[in-house]
Amino acid sequence: MAQPDKHQQHPSSKVTKKGPSEQPAVAVKIKEDQLWQDFQSGNEEAYAAIYEQNAAKLYSYGMKLLRDENIVKDAIQDLFVELWDAKGRLGKVQAITPYLLKSIRRKILHSATRERRTTTLEETDLFIQVIPSAEHNLVERQQYDRKRQEIREALAKLNKNQQEIIHLKYYCRISYQEIAEIMESDTKSVYNLMARTVKQLRKYLDLYPFFWLLLSIL
Repeated sequence: MAQPDKHQQHPSSKVTKKGPSEQPAVAVKIKEDQLWQDFQSGNEEAYAAIYEQNAAKLYSYGMKLLRDENIVKDAIQDLFVELWDAKGRLGKVQAITPYLLKSIRRKILHSATRERRTTTLEETDLFIQVIPSAEHNLVERQQYDRKRQEIREALAKLNKNQQEIIHLKYYCRISYQEIAEIMESDTKSVYNLMARTVKQLRKYLDLYPFFWLLLSIL
């Protein structure tokens, strides 16, 4: 990949030095198609907004694919540098998040293959953040910890494709059609994969209705 001129400040330098958890909130969310058009026209604020709205999701998804923080962070930085450099040649994008997720998936899997690394989705923390951090009394805290552990154990029994589809659907909150594009599959196969995943989870969590409430509110 061609590197930007070191003597000229590249717009990506304004957004890629921060960790994904440090991103400021975007005050106004522009419609994605308009945001993408503004970015393609060279608008640095639109470019920064795309980064701010998606960096955390890309990082989380990347870490589910490959437990290597350096590779994931480098892949995200490279992706945004390449986006800026190629902005005038990119096609029309109406759903930015799925587009970026698909791009980062290819980058990380390519890096893993190149370095002969095995991708993994183990020890997923998918649902940890959906429980509010309000104080609980001791009994509630113990119940919460037990339920959280049950979820961890159930998710750990899924294969990597099943964990990936759960992450994309319930953390990234994208459609089945978009998931199919990201996973380079077809919609019917994605529906079938989710059905098998849910069926398997029910075997482990059939006495745990709170889990399904979690899925419904994500």
